[in-house]
Amino acid sequence: RVFQNELICCICMKYLIDPVTIDCGHSFCRPCLCLCSEEGRAPIHCLSCRKISEKPNFNTSVALKKLASLARQTRPQNINSSDNIGADKRLLCGPCSESPEHMAHSHSPKGWAAEECRVLRTCNPFNQTSLQNYVLLRKRIISIQYKKMHIFLEEEEQLHLQALERQAKELFQQLQDSQVRMTQHLEGMKDMYRELWETCCMPDVELLHDVGNVSARSDLAQMQKPQPVNPELTSWRITGVLDMLNNFRGKSQLLGSPASNYFLIRSLGESFAVWGAQAFTSHRHFWEVDVTLSSNWSNHCSLSTNSPPLIQYVQRPLGQVGVFLDYDNGSVSFFDVSKGSLIYGFPSSSFSFPLRPFFCFGCT
Repeated sequence: RVFQNELICCICMKYLIDPVTIDCGHSFCRPCLCLCSEEGRAPIHCLSCRKISEKPNFNTSVALKKLASLARQTRPQNINSSDNIGADKRLLCGPCSESPEHMAHSHSPKGWAAEECRVLRTCNPFNQTSLQNYVLLRKRIISIQYKKMHIFLEEEEQLHLQALERQAKELFQQLQDSQVRMTQHLEGMKDMYRELWETCCMPDVELLHDVGNVSARSDLAQMQKPQPVNPELTSWRITGVLDMLNNFRGKSQLLGSPASNYFLIRSLGESFAVWGAQAFTSHRHFWEVDVTLSSNWSNHCSLSTNSPPLIQYVQRPLGQVGVFLDYDNGSVSFFDVSKGSLIYGFPSSSFSFPLRPFFCFGCT
């Protein structure tokens, strides 16, 4: 039994079929290895020790193939069974095989006949396994890959949250330090104000003699004025989020499309609002808004929401802003397309009316 266990593939947990041995010394069924390593393309990660094999092709291990074949033929169910397979593929029990009716017919033990068929199938790459077994194995491997993606995304999420927490602590400390410096500067300015007031009350001659010193101290105070802290958080890329959202991409674009597709309302100055012609009442939708050509979109712009009222402490997006509407779950999210990062996501609510994309320049 220990010997037979050495001839079992750790992927399908069955005796090796068309076995190949990779660089690290571990052996697998060729079809199992192909399915687990992107159709056999190098590099290949060993499923047992995780070592990398750069070799793209492997020869069949003839010795292992013969040993695995013997192991299958000597399995307990084959040893204890006296069933035979006739030339016409009919299954015969032991007594029937020896009866006068079948004695002259060509037949062989069931285990031997199955192994001969298995060998013939492995010689043809298109018949290595039955379609049903292939589909089952494929489903199993795909499921494993999705589980790996879930683990990877969970790890990325934790790293993202930890980095955000560290950056937030640094910004809090900077704001506290800035507040202390501003308080100290305010006290210094109060002293300067009192000194200027006293100087203004001096006799004319003394005032003229001291005006140079006062001017120098005033210039020094301006040079020592604390600089404001910009509390801006980094927007980290969320792996695969745009690939997923692009599955719900629609043809609607708010900017850069013919004006006939939209309703326009102009107000005073350069401000105007634009609505998409298409209204949404269900399902998920994703589109992008081009903000690069907006005259109102300058370095002095800030991001904020009005429901709830909240200032967004992230960098303003450059180029395209992605909008994802999940109507059925009542949520809307905005993404920085160039970075693949989240700008803001509104909490889930419920929509009971058609929604139409809306964008406004210069609105307050």
